[in-house]
Amino acid sequence: KDAVKRELVRSSLKFADTFPEHENAAIVLGAAAEDLYSMKEFEPAMAAANNLIKSFPNADDDVVRSAWLAIGHSSYELQRYSEAESAYLNVLASLPPGNKMRDELEDNLAASIYKQGEEANAAQEYQVAADHFLRVSRVAPTSKIRPTAEYDAAAALIQLKDWEKAAAVLMEFRKNFVDHPLAPEVTKKIAYVYRENGQLSLAAGE
Repeated sequence: KDAVKRELVRSSLKFADTFPEHENAAIVLGAAAEDLYSMKEFEPAMAAANNLIKSFPNADDDVVRSAWLAIGHSSYELQRYSEAESAYLNVLASLPPGNKMRDELEDNLAASIYKQGEEANAAQEYQVAADHFLRVSRVAPTSKIRPTAEYDAAAALIQLKDWEKAAAVLMEFRKNFVDHPLAPEVTKKIAYVYRENGQLSLAAGE
């Protein structure tokens, strides 16, 4: 079955290459990009999708959107998270308002930003990490990962001993996510931040 699919993809790519003026060339190329992604051929999927976007700027919105989606998903799988982020932003920008894909795409976008924060954290670049984590709430405010991102932003700011900013982020978390499982940890962190910042009566209050 895979061999048949591969042959189909190969002839689709050749068709789009040989007959770029054909009215179905973009659709055929888009289908090839999606098939390559489904076969976990992420690099070729991105190449085909990028080719579509570059070669067929006037293709139907749906076709171009699917190409950006293939780039987003493939980049994410290849751990190229900033490329994934910009691809998901392109998809979201082209979605009609109220489209049912929006929530899932915001989650994908948030995850690609969050991963950039995790990488910065692992490299002990805490300011960069905090900036990425805080971008999640600005760019994808309804995403499922937002509370975790804000919590991790505060943790990165604590590493930097930026007590004022850490306190602000933690207070914002408390306001927005009252019943979140991390809420007790947030209280502990706020008390710690106040104590380190010499605000002892506030620390005692926590």
